[in-house]
Amino acid sequence: MAAYKSVGKRWKSRIELYVILLAILSLLTFLYSLDYLNTISNSMSIHTLPTKQRSFSHKFRGSDYVFNARNPKILAEDKFVVHYTTGGGLFNSSGKIVDVHANMTTSLVYSFSPMVENKVARMFPDPAKQNVFYANSPAVTWHKNELIAILRIWLEEERYDKPEKRPYNFFHDNYFYMQKFDQHLNPITNGSILGIPSPKSDSFGDGPIEPRIFKVNNKLLVTYNTAVHFPGQLVMDYTLIWDFANSEITVPNITNGGVKPTRWGMPRDKHWAAFTLDGVLHFVHNLDPLRILRCPTKATCSFIYKGDSAQDIKFPDFKYHLRGGTPFEHYDGPYYIAVAHGTFFKQSNSRRKYSTHIVVLHVKPFRIVYISDDIQVSPDIMEGVPIVRHQYIEDAFIFPVGLIIEDDDTFYLGVHVNDYSAVLLRIRGLRMLMRRVIDLDKSKRTVTGPPRGTLQQFLLDSVSRTSGILLKGS
Repeated sequence: MAAYKSVGKRWKSRIELYVILLAILSLLTFLYSLDYLNTISNSMSIHTLPTKQRSFSHKFRGSDYVFNARNPKILAEDKFVVHYTTGGGLFNSSGKIVDVHANMTTSLVYSFSPMVENKVARMFPDPAKQNVFYANSPAVTWHKNELIAILRIWLEEERYDKPEKRPYNFFHDNYFYMQKFDQHLNPITNGSILGIPSPKSDSFGDGPIEPRIFKVNNKLLVTYNTAVHFPGQLVMDYTLIWDFANSEITVPNITNGGVKPTRWGMPRDKHWAAFTLDGVLHFVHNLDPLRILRCPTKATCSFIYKGDSAQDIKFPDFKYHLRGGTPFEHYDGPYYIAVAHGTFFKQSNSRRKYSTHIVVLHVKPFRIVYISDDIQVSPDIMEGVPIVRHQYIEDAFIFPVGLIIEDDDTFYLGVHVNDYSAVLLRIRGLRMLMRRVIDLDKSKRTVTGPPRGTLQQFLLDSVSRTSGILLKGS
């Protein structure tokens, strides 16, 4: 009888254990349905590869929003964290109609410097050691579960107006460096110099600069700019396209206007911001006035939208403050986001002032919906390295070229700091910002963008206000 009682107690204990396990499983299922597990996982340091990417579903006011997590998570800790409230403007056909604010967080997750510079210095035969190498403009994207980074390598000592001041061993001013990383941002390949031929010139800087990497139908392309000559000795600082897989260069031909090369001077046609629409490569050629290029082939592009009537486009330095930065990435429905840069000139001494801004583009119809105030970054990052071109710039800055959207709330920004170092920033708070922007835009039933010059003036006023610096034009 005692043996039967003992068995009964064991069965009772097992049943109680099963009941407890079933309750825990039900609780986990309930939490998962509320999307709590995703929030918890974001706050933990997870050192395992994700097995499957899932969708993040959030109810917007009056609308449903579903974001598909297309990229692996970067598993790196936040450093030099800054919490702040960003401002910005929402625009329609009459101009800015409302201020939009959201809480954001910016942090450093990786520095390519000085690892890349040290690696590159061992690639160049310079026993005299007169050359100075800088790694900047880190273009980044995920491709086949590998983080691909392409950086500009700038040899500062190469461009001299007086040949006698050149180093004994001199090269092109600029090269591209490529390396692949895993989710923990550990290098998984040896870095290498991309063999992109470019024209050589003694009168101005040469070699490829400012890379932007993006995908069209899962095919990797890289845009960059360099000075090239056209028939008749015409020259222009132009945007070219590098086919990453086939190692081929394309010089795009715009069929219906654009910037024209000249015999003298150096016209610029740069900072094109790529995006894919209906499986076809497009570029935001300019933000204000807004101009959109459609490129059914890499070699042939045409303007399909122009916010002005100009056929031959010119680029006025002191009026066009808002300029391209990263490629545009799809966010939701007709909304794309990018990070652009602003260029200004100070009233006191004409030195440059740079800024960085989130930009929201609406497609079909094409219009700029929103521009943020200057993205804030920790002073430890901004002031931790010297300003290389100090004769032209005296305020610390970041310059954006790479963009990765990780989920509906988090994106990564590849920037260089003061021309000196290349880093990867993590920015959180995108969900609330985009929720407000999209809902407000839909409620206004906007169909056309702001008048020409509105965005340029908004940026000038915004940067003047937030920096406290008097800028030309303000």
